[in-house]
Amino acid sequence: MFEHFRLRHLPALFTAAAQCWGTIWPILSGSTRSVMLHYGFDERIADIPETWAVWHAGNARTACLGILMFIFYFQRRYDVLDIFLFVSAGYLGLVDCYILWNEGLGSMGVFRLLSSSVFALLGAVGFTQGASS
Repeated sequence: MFEHFRLRHLPALFTAAAQCWGTIWPILSGSTRSVMLHYGFDERIADIPETWAVWHAGNARTACLGILMFIFYFQRRYDVLDIFLFVSAGYLGLVDCYILWNEGLGSMGVFRLLSSSVFALLGAVGFTQGASS
């Protein structure tokens, strides 16, 4: 199943897993409030059950990205995975930073932006594909 695995695939696999598990778990566990708090939202947002449906709707779309990344991985379409890394990590890092900054959590937002930028950069340089592709 993973006979074609290389260490350079780890960033893409990590991203796919985080987008799947990290967004599906709150639905399965029923812990939406605690996940929203962990993300960085404060109680004035996380304690309102009406926000949970919006949270889950957005996360379902993110989970689709992770599922697609796994599909492309098993098809050995590493070029597509690099595109996913570049676009999703770059854009989601910007959005996370913007949201958290506006919620008064600037340092957490900047951390998310910087850490996501590493994955975006890896995608931009074709890291998953490697030199032999």
